[in-house]
Amino acid sequence: MALPNMYDVVMRKMHSDNSPPIKGVKSTPQLFTKLHTHRLEMAISIFTLLFLYFFYSRYAHTEWDDGCGCDKNDLTYYRKTFFLPYVDKFKSESVPLMKATINGSDFKLPMDTGSTGVLIGAPLLPDVDASKGKPSYEYLSSSNILYNGNLVDLPITFHGEKKTYVTATVPVLVVEKSVKCPWYNAEVDNGVCPPNPDGPPPTPRDLSKITYMGVGFGRNKPGDGQPNAIPAANPFLNIGSINGRRLKADELRTGYTLSTKGVYLGLTSRNTHDFVWADLPAGVTHDTDPRDWAMVPMCFSLNDEGNNCGSALIDTGINQMYLRTDVGVVTPNVTVKNPKYPKYSKNKYVTRVKPGTKIAIGFPSNDEKGVAGYIIEVGKKSPVAPAYVVPGKQSPPPFVNTGRNFIFGWDVAFDAIGGRFGFRPTSPPNMPPTEGPEEPEESDEESH
Repeated sequence: MALPNMYDVVMRKMHSDNSPPIKGVKSTPQLFTKLHTHRLEMAISIFTLLFLYFFYSRYAHTEWDDGCGCDKNDLTYYRKTFFLPYVDKFKSESVPLMKATINGSDFKLPMDTGSTGVLIGAPLLPDVDASKGKPSYEYLSSSNILYNGNLVDLPITFHGEKKTYVTATVPVLVVEKSVKCPWYNAEVDNGVCPPNPDGPPPTPRDLSKITYMGVGFGRNKPGDGQPNAIPAANPFLNIGSINGRRLKADELRTGYTLSTKGVYLGLTSRNTHDFVWADLPAGVTHDTDPRDWAMVPMCFSLNDEGNNCGSALIDTGINQMYLRTDVGVVTPNVTVKNPKYPKYSKNKYVTRVKPGTKIAIGFPSNDEKGVAGYIIEVGKKSPVAPAYVVPGKQSPPPFVNTGRNFIFGWDVAFDAIGGRFGFRPTSPPNMPPTEGPEEPEESDEESH
């Protein structure tokens, strides 16, 4: 700051002032000069204090100000946020939808927190030359669907209430081929569906019905089938403007809250009130993008026994639960008729976790150090209970995908700057039983 030089200039000017004395006042130039000097010093001091106050208020919370000793999780100075409502009421039976416009075309995008990245069938973006994009793919294990195409940077406008809107620019996978490939091995197949070991090749899916938006995190580990599941591909983490006004750097606290009402983009102290937080481990690309975080830690027990600790996924893309125990931990299972047979599956029977099994899940742990948790009894209907529970193959680390029904009991938040995942109960976790979902049939015509 050049204030000392300015001060010296003014002082020299005042001391060299040969102005005539004021009429009727004794000539005391020295006293007169000292008075002005004192006033100027006071003015400069006040200006400096005001400058430092406003500077601190605006920038003290930024990530780059490592030397200020500030709490990086203090949201006091963040004011900007934007609410995105769902197209329809949040329900167990379907993925929540968001209104969006991409390249002049309007969409109702399914919002999935279990994946990362936007998928649009090529016929739905006729004016986009995908051939100039980067070849890529995405495989969603919950539906066994493989998508192939090219990544093209496109602006996406999300529509809020009363004609408000926000815009993000992210690489969109313009899908040029998609098949259902249950035998796909995400660790070795690298975007290519291998020959069907039990029959004919898969039938290509209708590209004109493919629309999907993943806004989750921690999905880019090797072997997950989502090589582009990075923060730069998540539209909720890359908001560039609100209502046409470009955002300044660090004006929006990157992250979001999610409830049955909708999504708030940009965290503030107000929209995160009463949240409790669990710290997240660093993600695969955290060194190059500090917004990359791994899934939230958790521990779970079965029938009040054991302590399976690993990671959890709060997944709005499905209404079932996936449960994987540690090696040597037996899950009470049962074999049942497959409701998807024969139209959507060749398997007449499937394995499910046995009804009556008590599952207690804690975040990040199942003891006094946990900040949130809930208990379900398989088969017992309640708002937070999944439609059914699929047991996974025993292998470390343990894993739970809660499915979307978790949101009926908890609002959640993702802080991409602070590396935290938040929980806020909507009511006591073990809510009174209501009519719950049953295991549905699956349609290949779903938009994913």
